[in-house]
Amino acid sequence: MSHVSKASLADSSQYESYSESYFDTLYRGNTDPWQYQTRWYEKRKRDMCLAVLPQSQYKNGIELGCGNGVLSELLARRCQALVSLDGNHQAVQLAKARLAELSHVKVIQGVIPVKLFSLKAALLEAYPLAENTPVMAAPFDLIVISEILYYLSPTDIDTVIAWIQQNLAIGGTLLCCHWRYAIEGFVMTGETVHKRLHHAFNLMANDKHQIAFNHQSQILDSDFLLDVWQRSQSSVARQENLI
Repeated sequence: MSHVSKASLADSSQYESYSESYFDTLYRGNTDPWQYQTRWYEKRKRDMCLAVLPQSQYKNGIELGCGNGVLSELLARRCQALVSLDGNHQAVQLAKARLAELSHVKVIQGVIPVKLFSLKAALLEAYPLAENTPVMAAPFDLIVISEILYYLSPTDIDTVIAWIQQNLAIGGTLLCCHWRYAIEGFVMTGETVHKRLHHAFNLMANDKHQIAFNHQSQILDSDFLLDVWQRSQSSVARQENLI
């Protein structure tokens, strides 16, 4: 998601919990409210996200806040199995249509963070024959969170962080990307979200009982923040025995 159409659609009450009406308004009569498919800004950002992923292929990925599935379609090329999750019914229908021919991608509807704790049940409900497919396996070795966390309360963001800590596989990758500017009606911004992520993972690095999240990459674009963590000590060069 980007900044387009965000202003004036939210009110302060939506900061405390997910608002169906906010996203329903965006998708009403509009299959691409952030113009993912037409804006160079969005294509450039997607290309940068894909380029900084430290592995060429992942076994089992999940995208939180998939929208109409434009990024999911590209992530699917890098994943043997992919779960795409969004809270909005219209967005999910659009994503399902876009990804219909990709049998290794499962699209489900659910509000973050609540749905994260019942993913298997949600997948089985949406795809009854999926139980024995790789997409049912946890933890995930790729978690992508793009343009969604600033819509959540700080408490819900902390819940997502705790879920990541429990569900990112050893050696796995976490990618987070968010718009830097303020969004009318929402307290959190990309800046505050990424500070919160850095703080949480820095604390993990100091806990001998935790497997650290190592900061792999960071892009401080004028318009967005992009951070990648690896649950591994191996950089790309180390993975290929260059050092």
